[in-house]
Amino acid sequence: MEKRSAARELAFLALFQLPRNTDKIDINKLSKMDFHAICLSSIRTLTDFTKTNIKKAETFFIKTERALMEYQVNHPDNEKLSEATRPVAIPNTQEFVEHLNNCYQAIEMIKGNIQLPEIYWHYQDEEIQEFALNLLMKYVDHKAETENTIKEISKSWDIERMQKVDRLIIEMALTEIAHTDVPPSVVAAEAVKIANKYSTPEGAKFINGVVADLIKIVTN
Repeated sequence: MEKRSAARELAFLALFQLPRNTDKIDINKLSKMDFHAICLSSIRTLTDFTKTNIKKAETFFIKTERALMEYQVNHPDNEKLSEATRPVAIPNTQEFVEHLNNCYQAIEMIKGNIQLPEIYWHYQDEEIQEFALNLLMKYVDHKAETENTIKEISKSWDIERMQKVDRLIIEMALTEIAHTDVPPSVVAAEAVKIANKYSTPEGAKFINGVVADLIKIVTN
């Protein structure tokens, strides 16, 4: 994992530990915050996210198992059998394709969270710590400005109705675009990378489009 990518992920996870109203945050205290405390908060967020994904994965697999069992029991080849059912071929129907896609998604969820030890190891790097903390401070310092910018240019979406994950990714990306010297194209790519890991496929597409629109407005 590249250092700045690790730093952005750390900052993103830490955002979940901040109050929605950033006026309550003392920016001076934030600048002196023990970075290990930020890491701990971030890791707790990631751990909770992992637990949620594992639970979702379990639900997907259980639903698929039940659907397969019901199909086998109710299959015409097994209707008149008084003993154990016989195996039958799985139909290539939309319903079963959806079940299999859900199982694949569950596997991807779990794969995305086995990076926890690697992420924690990256957190010990001073360069990563400095970049992440600086991004957090800029986010807090410009939160109201960021929200106003998004509201002003939004037409078909409402920031208040966004999923929290999507909203935080967009807000963090806009903060970096407007208040750092990182190329906007890099910020956009990083936002999508985080979205692919923590949001839904639809959310990732939505974020990609929103950030692209923000870049056009902010950099012109």
